[in-house]
Amino acid sequence: MSKPMMNSSQLVKHMQEKGIKFEIASPKDARYMLDNTNYYFKLASYRVNFPKDSKGRYINLDFAYLTDLASIDMQLRDYLLDLSLDIEHGIKVILLHQIVNDPKEDGYTIVREFKDKFPKYYDRAFDAFKNNRYEKDMFHKYHEVIPVWVFMEIITFGTLLRFVDFYYKKTHYKRIKPIFNHLKYSKHIRNACAHSNPLLLNLFSSKEFLPHPSDPVKAAARLMKVSNSYLQDLKINDLVSLFYLHKIIESKKMSEHRIRQGNRLVERFHRHEEWYADNTKLNTFFSILIQMIDYLNIQ
Repeated sequence: MSKPMMNSSQLVKHMQEKGIKFEIASPKDARYMLDNTNYYFKLASYRVNFPKDSKGRYINLDFAYLTDLASIDMQLRDYLLDLSLDIEHGIKVILLHQIVNDPKEDGYTIVREFKDKFPKYYDRAFDAFKNNRYEKDMFHKYHEVIPVWVFMEIITFGTLLRFVDFYYKKTHYKRIKPIFNHLKYSKHIRNACAHSNPLLLNLFSSKEFLPHPSDPVKAAARLMKVSNSYLQDLKINDLVSLFYLHKIIESKKMSEHRIRQGNRLVERFHRHEEWYADNTKLNTFFSILIQMIDYLNIQ
C-alpha cells in the first residue's frame, strides 16, 4: 500500500504517534527543520538505531537525536570522501610512476590494450572527455591518441578501478597488489559518500552481513587491532580497506592532516554522548573508527 504524502506538520504528528519525542527539539523547531534544512526521509532513516516497545513505538527517542545523527553522518561522509579522494589521486600517481619507469611501456600501448579489453569503459571515459566543457583544449590536442598520463586525468573512479584490475593482472607488480586487493572494497565507502547515502544505520545487522571477509582485509584489520568478528559487518570491512589504502599510499603530512580531521569528527560524535550512552552499536562503530584513525598515526 502506498504511503500518503505529508507536509511538515503532518510529519511531526506522525512521528509523535510513533513515540518520537519533541522535548529537546520542539515541534516548531522540527517543522522549520523539515521545511528548510533537511527532509524527513533522510532524518527518519536514523530511527532504526533506536528500539521500539511491544506496540511499535520508539523508546527514548527525541527528534533532536535524529537531527544530531544526520549532522554527524554528514561530517563522517565528508571525512571519508576526503580520504577516498586522497587515495584516488595517490593511486594515479603510483600507476603513472610504474608505467613511465617501465622500459617495456611507451605510454600509449597500455591505453590501447585497455581500450581493446574494456571498450565500454574506454568509450565512457572518451565521451566524458569529449563533452567536458572545461577540457576542450586538452581534448583537441589528445583525442586522436590518448597517452596514459592524460587517460589518468579523464577517467572516472569506476574506470580507475577497472584499470587497476587490468594493470595488476598484466604486470603483477608488487606495489599494485595491495591496491588491487583493497580498492574493490573501499570503493563502496567512496560511492556511498559521493552520493550522500546515510552510513550510520543498519550497523552490525543481518542486512549488512559479510560471511567470509578476505584474507587481505583480515590482515589489515589486525594492524588496526580490529577484531575479525567485526569484519562481518560490510561497512567495517570496507572501512578497513579504505584506511589501509590511505596509510600505505599517502604521505606522513597528509596523514597528520586527516588524523586531525578524524579527531574533530569523533569530538563531534561525543558532543551529546549522553544521548547515545545506551546505544551499543553506535558506540562500537565509533570505537572502531577511532582505532582506524589512530592507525594512520602509526609510524
